[in-house]
Amino acid sequence: MSYIRKTIAAVSAAALAASMAGCTPNIGGGSRTAVTVDGYEVPAGVFIYYTMQGYDEAASVLQGNTGTAPTAKEVRNSNIDSIDSTDWIQNKATEYAVDYVNIQKEFEAIGGTLTQEEIDSAEEMANSFYAQNELYAENGVSLDSMIDIALGIYKEQAIFKHYYGFDSEEGCSEDELKDYFDENYARVKYLQISLTDSEGNKVSADEERKLRTLAEEYAEQINSKSTELEKLQEVEAVSQAYDEYKAASTTTAADVAVVTTTTTTTSDASETTTTTTTDPYANERLVKKNTTTTADAASNETVGTQAQTEEEDESTENANKFNDFIFGELDMDKAEVYDYSDEAIYVVIRGDLRERMNEDGYWTDNYITRLQSERYQDSFVKKMEEKSGKLVVEKNKRAYKRYSPFKLVLEEEE
Repeated sequence: MSYIRKTIAAVSAAALAASMAGCTPNIGGGSRTAVTVDGYEVPAGVFIYYTMQGYDEAASVLQGNTGTAPTAKEVRNSNIDSIDSTDWIQNKATEYAVDYVNIQKEFEAIGGTLTQEEIDSAEEMANSFYAQNELYAENGVSLDSMIDIALGIYKEQAIFKHYYGFDSEEGCSEDELKDYFDENYARVKYLQISLTDSEGNKVSADEERKLRTLAEEYAEQINSKSTELEKLQEVEAVSQAYDEYKAASTTTAADVAVVTTTTTTTSDASETTTTTTTDPYANERLVKKNTTTTADAASNETVGTQAQTEEEDESTENANKFNDFIFGELDMDKAEVYDYSDEAIYVVIRGDLRERMNEDGYWTDNYITRLQSERYQDSFVKKMEEKSGKLVVEKNKRAYKRYSPFKLVLEEEE
């Protein structure tokens, strides 16, 4: 749920890992102030960390233009958006520093507190990345600065929950979030039946007819079951049957044995029965509803990027059509055969998502946080950017000169 267009800290440790994984040094002096934002002094270490993030972004932009990762010298001699690379990078670092302060100030304003578990997690995260990259120490990295940045993750989460958590100032109730979940996601299981051979060639017309007959038989086999759970279990059964069909190259559709989901064995000695049942929830997927129609997606042009290949266009169109089918045509608890593309057909069934909104399914803290973030991300970004836009920035010119990006060690020696 990180608010910033430029990202100070991400919603998870994994996202922080991505932002820290590149060349990311920090401070040379330890306590000197690089920039003051609304009276809040940003340590030089934090500023240099963000300078390195800016450098990584600059290198990424240039790589996108040329297809080749640039050296530090090439980045230095480049312009980005008609701006000298040094200025461009330091502008980014300044934006990040403003965002960093914005989070500190807002966290204080809401009276936020972190649990000891969150503090320990942030320290562990910072220590881990500090140890993994020698460039930190080589550029005078402060571990304290790394910890401050890691703590920002949890502070930002606390701010978000303050405004958009359950029954908060601008959030929604748990029931309303469940409605949002149900309206925007589908719970499906499907079997993909390939219309190509192992080398990717289209199967013969006769073989395709057999496969289509097989798909219809699988759908009927699934629909013959009484309850949703039984139908979902049967998807696993027909999947096994299809795997057996593929493995036996001489087997025809009529020869495929029906595989049941329950196997019972009886021992004469003990007169006990053992039953093994397939997990009905195995291999099910959550599909998010498209926000644009297939026609809109097909007519959408992306400015400033290379045109997608015809293969990519076709793949996107197929995925969009399947999405439209799931949300617009597929009945609940009824297996249907769907022509996904010239190369595959699906046997697909949609289950009741609300049946899985529980602690054993899709209503855990992680899912709730994800849904709240998804629903209120734009509002959160707007709120935080409005606040950061009002902060007064005072740059320490000596620090900006001292910590100019190309005075730092940007590449590890081989």
